[in-house]
Amino acid sequence: MRVKFIGNRHEKYVTQYRAMFVLNCKVVENQRLRLPADSKKKRNDKKKSRGQYNGNNNNLHGIMSEDVKDEVFKPVCCSVCETEVAVLDEDEIYHFFNVVPSYA
Repeated sequence: MRVKFIGNRHEKYVTQYRAMFVLNCKVVENQRLRLPADSKKKRNDKKKSRGQYNGNNNNLHGIMSEDVKDEVFKPVCCSVCETEVAVLDEDEIYHFFNVVPSYA
């Protein structure tokens, strides 16, 4: 059975997709996956450091002292074979990984 979703392909990671509506999937409600805030912050700091230097360091302290909470996800499995195929974020958006697209 196929996992079905209508979504957008990730620009950088070609095996990752994002979707709001899915079929043949079930959310594992009693488990939580947590992405530490500092790992997300490191990614954002790298993005901010690419060509956005304005000549002073006053904004750097404000960025570093922001209180960022951990991202929490729920695992999502295929409803037939129980393989973990995605995670569901707090905004109820599914993030699929290691999937093969089918256009049929």
